[in-house]
Amino acid sequence: MTKAITLRLDEADHSALREQAERLQVQPGTLARMLVHAGLSGNAAGGGRPEAQRALQRLVRRSHQPQADAVALVREARAALGSER
Repeated sequence: MTKAITLRLDEADHSALREQAERLQVQPGTLARMLVHAGLSGNAAGGGRPEAQRALQRLVRRSHQPQADAVALVREARAALGSER
């Protein structure tokens, strides 16, 4: 079962989230979940996994490119983390 939370963002952060989500062709809520999940995964016991941090950095870099393919980005990140399913 999933649990919902409410996250309040100021106008600038909300705008930045919306713009990045548009570039990735996902909904802002989806991108927020992806970022929270990546942050939680990257900060796991032991100070975080360096490969997770690198994958997240690649995702952020790629998100600044026009017409990014979100599915390809997720596949690349999973492959880099060794969790291809």
